Amino acid sequence: MSDERELLMIPGPTTVSPRVLRAMAQPMLSHVSREFVEAFKETLNLTKQLFLTEGKPFILAGSGTLGMEAAMANIVEPGDKVLCVENGFFGEKFKDIVKAHGGEADQLTFEWGDPVSAELVKEKLEGKAYKAVTVEHVDTSTGIANPIDEIGAIVRNSDTLYVVDTVCGIGAMPVKTDEWNIDVCLTGSQKAIAAPPGLTLLTFSSDAWRAVESRRTPVRSYYADLKRWLPVMEDPGRYFATPSVTLVLALREALRIVLEEGLEKRWARHKTIAEAVRHGVESIGLGNFPREGYRANTLTVPRTPEGISEPELRNRMNEKYKVIIAGGLGRLAGKTSRIGHMACVQASDVVATLSALEMTLLSLGHKLEPGTAVGEAEKRLVNV
Repeated sequence: MSDERELLMIPGPTTVSPRVLRAMAQPMLSHVSREFVEAFKETLNLTKQLFLTEGKPFILAGSGTLGMEAAMANIVEPGDKVLCVENGFFGEKFKDIVKAHGGEADQLTFEWGDPVSAELVKEKLEGKAYKAVTVEHVDTSTGIANPIDEIGAIVRNSDTLYVVDTVCGIGAMPVKTDEWNIDVCLTGSQKAIAAPPGLTLLTFSSDAWRAVESRRTPVRSYYADLKRWLPVMEDPGRYFATPSVTLVLALREALRIVLEEGLEKRWARHKTIAEAVRHGVESIGLGNFPREGYRANTLTVPRTPEGISEPELRNRMNEKYKVIIAGGLGRLAGKTSRIGHMACVQASDVVATLSALEMTLLSLGHKLEPGTAVGEAEKRLVNV
């Protein structure tokens, strides 16, 4: 039987609402038409509401990696020292970006699966003057959620700019940009916001923007030079480069959905769903990779049972049950899987995923009582 239905349960891109798809399906608009200019203005205002900031918002066509590069390209000048805090695959990107723009990257490294220690960040900042410190909110390779609020309280007492990558956090977990002293906050469109991939969103505090305006050297990028983009963000009727019209319209609708639900309610829903998945996988002997108490509410990273091929586990779940989960990244490849549960994910999606996981494990010889993971999840999903 041919069946094109699939359940996408990876940590991004995520399934998008039919409302978002309909926003993309309308006839193409001119990027300088009144309708699109007003839509872009609204999207920028919604972005500030999502980030809980009064800072300058930017929306550029590109992935979250472009957001990382735009942050560093505009802040970092040759010789500037940047503290790059790393505890996963994605955190390691920042040091390469810093070096590409002439900066000197000092690495503060933690074991994968362990959270960043705010106290150790404090020690580094007290020992040397840094232009900026970079931290991942959620590293999607490990499922760790770092205490970005605690780190922000420490950075507040220094002259260092605080840069947070929340690609896999914002829209599902608390991010209070201004309250937590985040100078540059960035994300991508394709995860908990539940828009298609292809846009990066950034906000710059007044301190961060002063650093941009007081540069002694030109930005080492043309496209990512935010001074070129600022007039467009202040008045989307102006032109620097053609915006992604369709993706901006999709993002606007996705942000409307996020804010209609309400940030507090959305955070609570993701927390409940995450707890359901975590308890489910633990109940059948898989365990969770990141340290307890610091697990992201956007994905779960179960360890692969001894004797089970992780690629075979994923392939069989997809081929037989049409449920798609992701494999481990970097040094965790073959050792972990990654189950995304953010954005539009519902209780029924969790039940279907855990059921497919159980049946697949049983077929591969893993011993478990059928229905165990589903039952544990249902105890927590009943109020979603």
